[in-house]
Amino acid sequence: MHAAFRIDLEDFLISTSRRLSWASVTEIPEHLLKRSQAARAQAEGATPPADTPAATPGTEAATTAAATPAVQTPAAAPAAPVGPPPPKPDSPAVAAAKERKKIPFWAFATLSTLPLWAFMYVRALTPTTERIPGPLGDGAVLFNGCSTCHGSKGEGGVGYQFSQGEVLKTFPHIEDQLRWVYGGSDAYATAGVQIYGDPKRAGGAHITKAKGTMPQQGEKFGGPLTEAQILAVVCHERFTLGGADPVGTNQKEFDDWCAVDSPAWTALEDGSATFDDINTKVPGAIKVGTEPAAGSSAGS
Repeated sequence: MHAAFRIDLEDFLISTSRRLSWASVTEIPEHLLKRSQAARAQAEGATPPADTPAATPGTEAATTAAATPAVQTPAAAPAAPVGPPPPKPDSPAVAAAKERKKIPFWAFATLSTLPLWAFMYVRALTPTTERIPGPLGDGAVLFNGCSTCHGSKGEGGVGYQFSQGEVLKTFPHIEDQLRWVYGGSDAYATAGVQIYGDPKRAGGAHITKAKGTMPQQGEKFGGPLTEAQILAVVCHERFTLGGADPVGTNQKEFDDWCAVDSPAWTALEDGSATFDDINTKVPGAIKVGTEPAAGSSAGS
């Protein structure tokens, strides 16, 4: 009975408050009111109204959550892309190299010609030696093998001197010198020829092997030179180094033996004659031969 009285009193107060209050009234939804009444009746042991569903745990919270609009959480801003790290500053040496002025592209063509220009410049300043044709030219080249003994200018050394007319004193006739160079000192010593040049030579005759060994040059004795090459060397020793005069005192010898068109040089070059018969090509010549023989004096 007390419970019924409490419910009537609540209804009375509610209706009275609605009539007497001038304040703004907040209306409670009917379904919520019914749920409240049902919950109260269940708490007091009474039977809840039939048209009111029993409140279940979590229903009110679910209803409230449904009635309350969801608050949208703002999406996180996308992360800014991370770029590559800044480059390291250049060292002072690298920075100086980058700031240095570069050679223009067109200058490379000019620079590439500098070695050629330098070569041509040096060649222009280098004196050229004119090659003399004929026996004198060939003899100058072949004499390099004799210069170690007789000196590059015929000044002498281990061997006898040729310059200043000394070779002309030893061999007044070119034929005697050709025979000596062909056989060498060993062949003369073996043959018993003690004096190989002018026996009346001014200043004394040259004795075989008195100044060592004169190497043989002729092919018959195993030498390296042909008869034409031996003539070329002898012409160089007499006219280039020895001082023989090709247009004066020794002109006939030069024309017969050492000129480019001399009969002796031409015959030995083309093989039409040898030392054994070369005297047949040169009028008035002494027989040369390839066997050692005593030398002759001037005027003989």
